[in-house]
Amino acid sequence: MLSPANKIKRGIHMTEIVNKGIPITVNTGLIPLMGKPIHWSFAPRMQNTAYKALGLDFLYFPLEVENDNLEAMVNAFRHMNSPGWAVTKPNKVEVLKYLDELDELARKMGAVNTVVKRDGKLVGYNTDGEGFIRSLLDESGGIEIKEKTFFCFGAGGAGRACCSSLAFRNAKKIYILDKMDDVAKTLADDINTIFAPVATFIPYEDKAAFEAAVRDSDVLLNNAGVGMYPNLEETPIDKSLINKNQICFDATYNPIKTRFLKEAEEVGCTIINGQGMSYCQGAIQVALWSGKPEPIEVMKEENDKIVAEIIASQK
Repeated sequence: MLSPANKIKRGIHMTEIVNKGIPITVNTGLIPLMGKPIHWSFAPRMQNTAYKALGLDFLYFPLEVENDNLEAMVNAFRHMNSPGWAVTKPNKVEVLKYLDELDELARKMGAVNTVVKRDGKLVGYNTDGEGFIRSLLDESGGIEIKEKTFFCFGAGGAGRACCSSLAFRNAKKIYILDKMDDVAKTLADDINTIFAPVATFIPYEDKAAFEAAVRDSDVLLNNAGVGMYPNLEETPIDKSLINKNQICFDATYNPIKTRFLKEAEEVGCTIINGQGMSYCQGAIQVALWSGKPEPIEVMKEENDKIVAEIIASQK
């Protein structure tokens, strides 16, 4: 299912300029993004631009950490001047072990991407799902989720958030596949038990079931990070299985178009990358950490600037 990488390219490092022009004092609220790899993330620039616009003394910065060291980092930031932090791959499920409370939706999803320090406790939220739904509805022209069948490649934190949110909104059917069968089966079982009986587990090695599920679906989701730097030549779904009537979503947004999205566009599909999901869920995060209104327009404008810079640099 995965095409081998034929060449390696250096990723676009968005985090190298995260703190330019931002004074850091003893009062600055520190907000790390915990995950790995994260050099590709647009989030630091978008978040810090939003804080400046809102007059907040916050600093959002990348902190590369994986599951093995996550507990130590959580305990450290529990005692620092921090309103909370963001969590990304591969820590969105692992972090649940170290939190005091979970928002109801995050508990049902079984994944957290946002931690808020409140009254001495660490409270977990998941803004990915709502960010995904907002982006999907906006960029697809307002599809009727309850009438659509979805195929999701990737059952980790992002896959959990997207599939759970789709089930919550009465999706007709959701096929779920992951390189780790137990992870995909667990997600399908959880959705069927907690939300609605709409999920079907597809074994990774069952090529016939995989191809049938892709062809049966109206919307194809890549939530596995396949096609990110440095593996630009990889794709979760062969172009021959895609048809022009499908909507193709990739949670990746750097590169702006993965091989999966490029090939889907060539077929004639509507394509959606992870930019909208990113700035929508990020605006919700800012509101949770600060108590201020969601700065969605500010973050979208900064996202568009970043994209324009990337396109210009590639000419």
